[in-house]
Amino acid sequence: MNMTSSEDRRVRKTKRALRNGLVELMVHKELRNITVRELTDKVDIHRATFYAHYKDIYDLYQQVEDAVVQELNDIIMQNYTQPPETFYRLIVEYIIENKQLCQMLFGTKKESSFMVRLNGLFEQKCLETWHEEWKLSDINEELKYHVGYHIQGCLAIINKWIESNFTYPMDALIKIIADTDRSMEEYFMRKHKKV
Repeated sequence: MNMTSSEDRRVRKTKRALRNGLVELMVHKELRNITVRELTDKVDIHRATFYAHYKDIYDLYQQVEDAVVQELNDIIMQNYTQPPETFYRLIVEYIIENKQLCQMLFGTKKESSFMVRLNGLFEQKCLETWHEEWKLSDINEELKYHVGYHIQGCLAIINKWIESNFTYPMDALIKIIADTDRSMEEYFMRKHKKV
């Protein structure tokens, strides 16, 4: 049992080193221009060790992306009913804790479906919540347009902040997003009171 625990720790350490090495390389290069040899040389791990865990660079990238999407999904699902400031603070704190990784995934040079997947997570939860909150009979096209606009705006604010290397104060950023969220809610409350 002690041997297994030690092996698990080594595997986690190896995977973390490969992930961090990939993130560092992607600051300067596109994914398609990074080789396994370059990555393994950078992190001082044998290529055979890399291939024991991943098929290729794209497999590593996909697994990293999947892990981040899952972690953000967990935050969204567990906290979506929190007040906007609390909810967005959790998202922003996650990004701060994973700065380089999020710069790689959110960046405009991304070569993955990360933003599409993240947008889908937020849109789905927003649709469900607004549908329930305003007791709508169905999720119609109008609601989908409003949700799409709202989520794209919030993600654009976060993306701009990440691309600026986090120079804008975190609390001010959270306030902007929370205020945007509240504005959409107020619009819907006014609209549905008239109906």
